[in-house]
Amino acid sequence: MNGTLLFASNKLDKYEHIICYLKQHGFVNIITALNGEDALKHLHTQPPLFAFLDTDLPILDGFQLCKLMKSSLLANCNNVPVILVTDSQKNCMISLLANCVGAYLSIHPSFALEDLLYLLQNKPESTPTNITVNRIKILIAASDQSFTQMLETYLLGEGYDVIIAGNGQDALHQLENEKLSIMFLDDHLPESDVSEIIRKSKESVPEIFITIIVPQDSERRAIELMKAGANDYIIKPADEKTIPTTFADTLIKYHLNLCNHRLDMEELKLHSLIDGIVDGIVFMDMHGKINTVNKAANAILSQLNLVRNSDGSIMSINTIDTKDIYRALFEEKQLSVSYEITINNEIEKHFNVTASSVNQFIDENIHVIGDRRKSKRLTRAFIGNNIGIVIVLRDVTREHQLTNQVVQSERLFAVSNLVAGAAHELNNPLAGIQLCTELVLNDPGTSEKSLKYLQRIQKETEQIQDVVKSLLTFTGNYTLSKEQININEIIEVIIKQKTYQFDHANIKTIILPGDILPFVFVDKYQIRRVLLNIIENACAAMEVSEYDKCLTIKTEAQNNVVNTTISDTGPGIPKENLSKIFEPFYTNRANKKKKGTGLGLSIAQSIIKQHNGKISVQSEVGKGTTFVIELPAMESL
Repeated sequence: MNGTLLFASNKLDKYEHIICYLKQHGFVNIITALNGEDALKHLHTQPPLFAFLDTDLPILDGFQLCKLMKSSLLANCNNVPVILVTDSQKNCMISLLANCVGAYLSIHPSFALEDLLYLLQNKPESTPTNITVNRIKILIAASDQSFTQMLETYLLGEGYDVIIAGNGQDALHQLENEKLSIMFLDDHLPESDVSEIIRKSKESVPEIFITIIVPQDSERRAIELMKAGANDYIIKPADEKTIPTTFADTLIKYHLNLCNHRLDMEELKLHSLIDGIVDGIVFMDMHGKINTVNKAANAILSQLNLVRNSDGSIMSINTIDTKDIYRALFEEKQLSVSYEITINNEIEKHFNVTASSVNQFIDENIHVIGDRRKSKRLTRAFIGNNIGIVIVLRDVTREHQLTNQVVQSERLFAVSNLVAGAAHELNNPLAGIQLCTELVLNDPGTSEKSLKYLQRIQKETEQIQDVVKSLLTFTGNYTLSKEQININEIIEVIIKQKTYQFDHANIKTIILPGDILPFVFVDKYQIRRVLLNIIENACAAMEVSEYDKCLTIKTEAQNNVVNTTISDTGPGIPKENLSKIFEPFYTNRANKKKKGTGLGLSIAQSIIKQHNGKISVQSEVGKGTTFVIELPAMESL
């Protein structure tokens, strides 16, 4: 919170909880003065955001200082709101005098701190006329009338709002209708279950401070009631001399309990916030032990290899040594360090790991003036202590995939342009070579030896033309001729065509056509080419297989998509090669004599993409390979 607060009192120990409370809620610059003269010096130097002035301040009291602040002598302080502080409201003239000197308001030890904070956070434009801070309300529910009257008289004299309840039901009724802060509850309240009153009170107002009143030698009973939710206990009989001390102790514990409750709520909010973050958050202390971890971090850490010491501290995360992290942050003074982790389980995953130091800041920015024995002004700034590191874990697998897709697309685009141009340039000389070869072959005067060489030239030329056609197909330089068709019809034609090859290679075929498949709108010759290529690859892979050779083809419809699954029992594809099989000129055939051009699957992928479909592969060494082709059904087009 911007701005300075001035707190002038010679009884700072009595108001220490107010100062601490305001500091915890953002008012970090608090100037304290022990007498009116030194407070006046500070007002001349720098006007504060608010001025808290004790009515009993030595040399110049709060009333006198307030009047001076509203005069021409301290023109720079005319608009500074003044809050007069008094430790008692027994004198009814205090409020009247506060209005006369132009004070913003007067407060006393019984005010509610949260109300004061609200007023400070909403600084007024002018001095209010009828603003009061709500006083702490205290409920007394006791069977001892003399004790009740004695406690009530004291609390009223100190300016607290006091409510008397004759029984438990009355106490709960008051709790529902009044904003209670403290409750004095007699253990022997007539017709009442004290434990039940405590439970219901805490359910209704969790931060309420409950003090149990028990007779002498009843400490065991007091312990039982505190286990039930009570905060403290006092022992009867009490007298007028002990009540002030007893209540002062209760008030301190009340404020402490209130602060603890609010800290717990803030901590709960913080944990909820951290758990809601999609990135993994891990806080480790200076010894490498995990103190805080959110849900996302738990999920990511379960996939990583953590090496722990005997005391549970983290020594390394995969290849990252935690000693290197601490050295970079605390010895080399780097603001943060980043690493990347890649794991290869079922699928390749990538994670970014960013670590930064965590400092604990102790706010000691309080100025103390007015000590005549020490004229030196004490000023302390923020002090930072290293308490650990925070590690942010982010799954960047999707980003890697998208980057690879972009790189692959750019690469294919460049290759496509090059290949398309080269293919067209090759077609012309190839056509000339083929024409000349045919003319010479048809010449009756050509020798047998020349015919043999010419036939070889013709065969090699046709093979080159096939490669050129494949390249043109790969680059998409052709027009699709689409029609509606049932994918099972294409598969049926291929199976009939390849029956002899299956029998010759001892390959068992299992065909599982889906019932009532929707039509697909495709170029049947291009789709046939894709299916035929994958089936031939499967047959080639199983030629060297030591296991039973089985080709399974299954079709089915799911979510407006027609899936064709082709599985073999071949040797499988190593995991490190799975990402390469759709690259141009890559081949994984085990039979080197029948090694292809490496364009088949690249062309297949290109054709399927032009049909707005998908092709994917799953494989494991020794367990075969499965290709899945997805084509949109006509209903979804």
